[in-house]
Amino acid sequence: MVYYRVRRIRGKYYLIKEWYDPLTRKKRSKSLGSCEAIEKLLQWCGGWDSNPRRPTPSGPKPDPFDLARAPPPPIA
Repeated sequence: MVYYRVRRIRGKYYLIKEWYDPLTRKKRSKSLGSCEAIEKLLQWCGGWDSNPRRPTPSGPKPDPFDLARAPPPPIA
C-alpha cells in the first residue's frame, strides 16, 4: 500500500511517497517535490483545457433540406 504524506523539512513542506518494499522488508520513501512547486504547477495548469478539442469548423453550413432524409417507401 502506498501512502502520501506532507513533511516539514528545514521550514519547507514536501510531498513524500511512502511504501513497504517486500523484497528488502523495509519502508521506502521518495520526495515528490516541494508543496510550493506543486501548487505553482497546479495553478499554471488550471487555465488550460486538459482535453483540447478540434475547433468548430467555420465553413458554409448545409441547407436543412439537404440533411433531411427521404420518407420511407410505402408498404403495399
